[in-house]
Amino acid sequence: MKHIIIVIHTLAVGGAERRISTLANFMARQGHKVSILLIDNPTVDFPIDPDINILCTNQNLQFDGCERKNCDLFRPGKSFHTSFSDNLRLRKARLKGCESASFVETELFVKYKYALPLYEYIRQFPDAVIVSFMTISNISLMMAAQSLKNRVVFGDCTDVANEYPEGSPYNDLRKKYYSRADAALLQTDVQSAYYSFLPGLKKNVIPNFIKSDHFPERFEGKRRKEIVNFCRLSPAKNLPLLIDAFALLNRDYPEYTLSIYGEGELKESLTEKISSLNLKKSVFIHDFDLNIHSKIVDSAMFVSSSDREGISNSMLEAMAIGLPCVCTDCLGGGARMMIEDGKNGLLVPMNNAKALYFAMKKIIENPDLAERISRNAVKIRERLEPEKICELMLSAITGE
Repeated sequence: MKHIIIVIHTLAVGGAERRISTLANFMARQGHKVSILLIDNPTVDFPIDPDINILCTNQNLQFDGCERKNCDLFRPGKSFHTSFSDNLRLRKARLKGCESASFVETELFVKYKYALPLYEYIRQFPDAVIVSFMTISNISLMMAAQSLKNRVVFGDCTDVANEYPEGSPYNDLRKKYYSRADAALLQTDVQSAYYSFLPGLKKNVIPNFIKSDHFPERFEGKRRKEIVNFCRLSPAKNLPLLIDAFALLNRDYPEYTLSIYGEGELKESLTEKISSLNLKKSVFIHDFDLNIHSKIVDSAMFVSSSDREGISNSMLEAMAIGLPCVCTDCLGGGARMMIEDGKNGLLVPMNNAKALYFAMKKIIENPDLAERISRNAVKIRERLEPEKICELMLSAITGE
């Protein structure tokens, strides 16, 4: 039995968070002791095995108004204040100029807000295996583990090469601290290639799994005239492009609607865009719904307009319930890794509203194509069966 500690920002709504909660539950069922450290948000939106200990390590976090749901606050026992040497380093960096100061400011922000509380917790368990997911969690763990002997593993859930703009301090922090990692969990070969600066890193390329046991069966019959997307409402998803493409489609097929399910920082601006295009009666933004698959199983199609993804969980889940899928061939390579264009979905170029519009129109006007894509798409369930994928991930995490 291993003690495995998972580090992530939150277990609130999101495809990566759902995947990690399933992995945690799998590891607990295998008899391992599992702890989850949330470094920002204590909200837990997914079912978690009662034997799993959930903690939030951010000692400055305000719980008022937040859902705690079996989540406790880890208090390191001391407050962290910027040391004299770090203050001196920051002053020198600011004298050198903006770029140097930006790096040091970001590094110290991560150190004091995340890495030091993580260090205080992890050092109590020298035999534990630590695995983190998503970039800031990964950097925080690698920074915290510099003087610890634990096995540490990081996992990427996005297209890391394009996650941050060129010159971002987070790109440099990866290069400074990731050499501490014993192994990596990656979703695509594109992610693996990014880490050429870590030639000794054990890189495990394992695609997302699909937890399909609670999915509805593929719908057979006349589909509703609804186009759907469910995702985090963030810039990487490029939902304005989807709305622009739908606006073109709406001229030809005004009876079709577009429903977007999700939460995120762009909700207000997307609502404003819908209004500006006079689409309030045709385009709807709904809150995230844990029963999303049952709600959309008979929809006309799923459309993803993302600029970058690891492997999109919503795309995989849409395929698994047999929705005809139209996806941008986005950065990260996940869409082209899973979709054979014209066979189990349609791939279109990024940032091209007309291409997205023509692909949606093609699905509508060719019911035989839509049916063939649907039947082939649902086969993804067998390819990405959760027990098989989770076993591969567990082996990569423990190194056994």
